[in-house]
Amino acid sequence: MNLTLRRMAWRNLWRHKQRTILMIATVAMGSLVILVLFGLSDGVIGSMTATQVDWNQGSFQVRSDSYADDPLIENGLSPEQVTAATEALVNMRTARIAPRMETYGMIRTSYGTGGVSLRGIDPELETTVTHLDELVVEGRYLDGQGQILLSTYMAEDLDIRLGERVVLLAITKSGTESQAFRVTGLYEAASFDLEQVAMILIEDLRSLTGIAGATTLAVSLPRGVSVNRSVTEARELLAGQSGVVVADYFDLNPFARFMIAGATVKMIPFVLMISLMAGFGVANTSFYSVLERTREFGVMTAVGMSRKLLAQLILLESTFVAAIGFLIGGGLGYWGLMYLSHNGVSLSFMADISKNVGIPKVIYASTSGWYMVAAFSVVVFTALAAAWYPARRVNRLDPVAAIREG
Repeated sequence: MNLTLRRMAWRNLWRHKQRTILMIATVAMGSLVILVLFGLSDGVIGSMTATQVDWNQGSFQVRSDSYADDPLIENGLSPEQVTAATEALVNMRTARIAPRMETYGMIRTSYGTGGVSLRGIDPELETTVTHLDELVVEGRYLDGQGQILLSTYMAEDLDIRLGERVVLLAITKSGTESQAFRVTGLYEAASFDLEQVAMILIEDLRSLTGIAGATTLAVSLPRGVSVNRSVTEARELLAGQSGVVVADYFDLNPFARFMIAGATVKMIPFVLMISLMAGFGVANTSFYSVLERTREFGVMTAVGMSRKLLAQLILLESTFVAAIGFLIGGGLGYWGLMYLSHNGVSLSFMADISKNVGIPKVIYASTSGWYMVAAFSVVVFTALAAAWYPARRVNRLDPVAAIREG
């Protein structure tokens, strides 16, 4: 297309500013919404994964097959299994391993009683797997026996203060056992499912329950290491140990598997709807523009301009509109994703339905150049495709009929 045709197309756009602004706004809105949809959709999954890996579960876990089927403390790993599995995983040089023992129980204070998930940890090894010590906002991290670390949510709910003594009642194989602990620290739960977890030393929980060993071995991997390959390697290293299995992120979070699988499918109707809206807006406005300028096109054809060039003129006008709309909408959308990737979106309003599915308290949007490509492909191509019919109508225009009709 020559420079003259481009100048004509640009001039024609601004002869009818309101119509042009409407088309640009349609494309811009479609680009913005699609960018935000992709960024927030991936952000939810990414935030869930990062929160669980960094603050709660580690990259993957080793546990007994019986505990995987029925998570009772007596179904955990025996001391011999813990030792053998730890020694086997040492061959994975990048892996960091921490034993854990978990069970359910009650916490009793002078002001009330509440349900609690007890987690026995090795304080030093735990810091190599998760960043639990960084969540402590009052008091100090565990450093001795007889100490307990509670979430700020639990402390507020049961009116527990730093330094107070509480009694834990743990469910064991033989019944219920109790022991007193002193609250030495309060931590801010990174996700809703951590709010009801009380941390004590693994030796204290073993003493309380009368069960040795551990329910799981939490394993952490450095950034950039392939989790899938590491899980495969761990399974190969532990293949000779009977009753020991490796649980990856999806084994530990079955809800996430369905969420990720359904995210793409659920996105399709929204993307199609936005594409149709943008396409219909451009097509409708372009078609109206062609009808309004029928006489003008007839005169241009009569004085020697080919119908092919007229069709190219319509497509070029739509190209300008799509490009401007995409730059505006894409720019605003990507800026919004950058903002949400740093500041996040608080989900405190849906705490009641999020506690048991591992959703973090704050969701951070994901940013990627591929979102721009996706928005461009969907919205801009749709807008150009929508301009095809008006351009085709101009290409079939009869000059005499057009002048008479106009």
